Amino acid sequence: MKNTINNSVREMRKQDVINSFYESYKTLKKTKPFATQNEVIEYAVKSEAPRFYVTFENARRFVSLLLRKKKLPIVNENKLEMYKEIYRRYIKQMKDSNKRYKFLILEKIIEEPAPSFYLEEETFRGIIYKTLRNRNKNFAMN
Repeated sequence: MKNTINNSVREMRKQDVINSFYESYKTLKKTKPFATQNEVIEYAVKSEAPRFYVTFENARRFVSLLLRKKKLPIVNENKLEMYKEIYRRYIKQMKDSNKRYKFLILEKIIEEPAPSFYLEEETFRGIIYKTLRNRNKNFAMN
């Protein structure tokens, strides 16, 4: 399946990954002053994410498939888990609310904190390295 995350969500995720990396560094530094970059990344990738990194359209499409008991056309285990978590929250909130506001509920869910970034450690690491490398290039040019 082709990459369906749009640029604004991708940029938001990239910034949040970097922020998580720095926050994890600060946290680990308190208990382990000489934590390696790998240890910081391992800690950060397991941390809670500020939101679900998915477009409303994809969340709607995949929740709809799950509501109809269809198999999701996704092979990435992390993405599959993410959509299942969104679906679980959607079902729970639908029980507690007026059913007329289905789309508002879904919009609210994808903006809620997520249990993780739903990224492989290597992807997380790649985002950090690429961002830092680009920042260093831009810094050197100035």
